[in-house]
Order: sequence, then C-alpha cells, then structure tokens
Amino acid sequence: MSAQTLDEQIYQHHEDTIVERLNLARLAVEQGEATAEPAEPTAPPEQAPADASAVKDATTREAVLKALLDEVKEAYEAARTDVQYLLDRQEQATGARQFGAALPDGTKLGTVSLTGGSPAAVVTDDEAFTAWAREAFPAEARTRIVKDIQPAFVKRLLAEMTAAETTQVCNPETGEVHDVPGVQIKATRARSHSVRFTKTGRELVADAWRTGALAPLILPALAPAEQ
Repeated sequence: MSAQTLDEQIYQHHEDTIVERLNLARLAVEQGEATAEPAEPTAPPEQAPADASAVKDATTREAVLKALLDEVKEAYEAARTDVQYLLDRQEQATGARQFGAALPDGTKLGTVSLTGGSPAAVVTDDEAFTAWAREAFPAEARTRIVKDIQPAFVKRLLAEMTAAETTQVCNPETGEVHDVPGVQIKATRARSHSVRFTKTGRELVADAWRTGALAPLILPALAPAEQ
C-alpha cells in the first residue's frame, strides 16, 4: 500500500477530527437524556367560576323540563296505546284508516292514519317456492350454479297474490290454477299510526294550551288549580 501524500494526510486528519466531534456530541446527548428529570406537567390555566345565578337558572330549567318531559312522555305513550286499540277496532268495523283530530271546539288539528299491517304475499319457504316455480313455469327459470327464478317474475306473482289476497295463481297459458307453496299472505309491517298536523295545527295546540283549555283534558296533573 503506497504512503499517503501530505494533502491526503491533512484531509484524513480533518475527517477523523469531525467524526470524533460528532461521536462526542452524540454521547453527550445520550447522557443528557439518560440523566434528565421528566418535565413536570403544566397546570391548566385557572378559570373563573361561572356566575352563580346563571348556574342556578340553568339547573332549574333542566330540572323543570325533565319533570314536564317525564309527565308528558308517560301520558303520550298511554294515549298512543289507546288510540291504536280504538283505530284497529274501527278499521275492522268500518274499513276506515284515517281519522280527524280536533280541538274541543271542533277546530281541526290534523289527521291520524293507520300505517303498516297491510297484508301482502311473501315467500316464507324459498326452497318449496323455487321448486314449484321451476316445474310450473319452466320458461321463467334461469341457470346459475343451480336453477332459480327470475326476480321480476317472482315480484309479479307476489303482486298478483297480494291483490287477490290468496296464495293461488293462474297460469295464463294453460289456464291451470296453482296453489303456490312456500308463500303466505301476512302483514309486512307492524301495525301503527301516524299524526299529520294541518299547516297551523301545532300553533293551534299551543294557543289552546296557553288558554288553559287543554290541560284538564290532556294532562290533568299539569292543569292549574281551580280558583
């Protein structure tokens, strides 16, 4: 190996000096990190207490509204149960599904309508229904891994059975009437009812409540004491 020239020796000396200084600096940092004490958490800035009267007003408002809400909620649930029972009986007797809601003086507030509970044809046994449909209507079958039935055809059949309120269908090509297996006529949704106010119905209720005309009838517990 040839001897280094003077320039090479000078360059090597500078390089060794720089590396040594970097190593010393790294050691100093590592020693400082090892011996440094953890910083104490900074305490959050102190906040001025809220105005006492504001706290009192806010908590009183919530407590009063909670008491009123509990009273109204219990009365509402009881009223809704009563209405559902009465409307179901009325529909069975007359077929009506819509009923008016009015103030004691006869002013109309809105409409209460029965919802859900309408019977419809639904597939309850896919295997039985598909096997029947493949045999009775082979043109409507399609092949995937196994043969199933065209969705549009199933939808049409169910609509026909819903309209006829029976689980029978007639084959228009042969005239044969089929009893369809795996299908039932049943309610598709739970029976319930909805309330729809007239354009000013809610305001009419508010006005009547302020006059004291409704509380004795609707919420006796909240009615003003008789003078």
